[in-house]
Order: sequence, then C-alpha cells, then structure tokens
Amino acid sequence: MTLPSLIQDHREKETVAKLKKINSILSQALASAINDTGTTVDQWNLEGADSKNGSQVLVDDYFKPYFKIADDCSQLKNCIGNKKYKYLDGREHIAYDGQNSYKHLILADGTLVIFHVSSGFKNCSTDALNYYSNCAEIYVDTNGYYKGPNQFGKDSFVFAMKKDRIIPYGTKKEAPKFSQGCNKISSYGIACTAWVIQNENMDYLHCDDLEWGKKIRCK
Repeated sequence: MTLPSLIQDHREKETVAKLKKINSILSQALASAINDTGTTVDQWNLEGADSKNGSQVLVDDYFKPYFKIADDCSQLKNCIGNKKYKYLDGREHIAYDGQNSYKHLILADGTLVIFHVSSGFKNCSTDALNYYSNCAEIYVDTNGYYKGPNQFGKDSFVFAMKKDRIIPYGTKKEAPKFSQGCNKISSYGIACTAWVIQNENMDYLHCDDLEWGKKIRCK
C-alpha cells in the first residue's frame, strides 16, 4: 500500500472504532435514563416539531448526567462553524449552527453530538426509522466539526432514538439494497451508519457493489 492509502486506512479504522464507541455510549446513556426515570422516551413529554426547548431538555435532563463532556456548547462557535455539512455524494446539506432546534455537545474524546427532537415525537413508539416516527435524531461527527471533512458516511453519521433504544441508520431492514443506500456517487450517505458498526469497515468509499450478507468488503 502507498503512504496515502495507509493513512486513509488508518483514519477509517479510527472512525469505525469511534463510531462503535459512541453507539455504545448513546445506548448506555439512554438505558440509564430510562431506568432512573422509570419511563420510556415517548413518556418524557418533550416539545417536538423543531422545538429548541425539546432538544435542550432532552440533553440537559436525560443525557448529560451520563456523558463525559468536554464542552456543552453554550458558546456555539466553540463547537461548530457556519459551513454546511455535505452528503456522501458531495451535495450540500445544512449548517447546523443556524438550526435553533438542535442541541450540541462535545464529548471528552472530541466527538460532536447533535440532538434534535423529531416533529413526529408523539408517534415514536413505532420501530420505523423516519422523521415522522422517531423520538429524536442524533447526528454524530466522530472527529468534531473543525477537523472536517464534515460529510455523511465519512465522519458524520446518524442515529434514530426510539422509545427504548438507539438505532443506527441504514440497518439491513431499512436499507436492504445497501449499494443504493450508501453509495459515494449517488447517495446521501445517511444509511452508512449501521454498516460501519456491524461490518467494521468503510469499504463503501472504495467500491459500490457491497450488499448485506453477500459482499461486505471490496476485496
């Protein structure tokens, strides 16, 4: 392997490890909050429909007690800038600093975590992964905003919060045709999260014919 290839391979392994770690941290925090309150997320009476208060309360009351936090992002510019994130195929997404209904945190290991209570909060007891039936979405930037590239499927990944668990986007159930759901040429890259956690690779950045249960590596 050439030096650039070795560097990229190392970075991908780092990202895989950090994403698996944050998946565990989020799941453990949610389980602790549910256990300590004796209620599931759909019973927390959070404000949905893009409410700033809903995301703030979700973080302050239910997640912060179980996190090791480096910065609670009360000074937002310390955590995130005004440039837009990008989808895996290069198209622009949004700049999260201008989204008042999102709550940011920097964890002790440098991971940026962004919480957003869904507009479909009252319907979040179902298992479907979409904006209208999640309790909340959690956006994770494994190396923080200021190190880039701030792109879904590379350093930015998405989780859904259901009433009693955290689910990474792009499970085999939700994205059975993985080659379409996480494709560097023609997809958003939001469906890459589950693949990275389960298959422990980011080979979709190097080939476009991966499929659940058939081909999980380029070579």
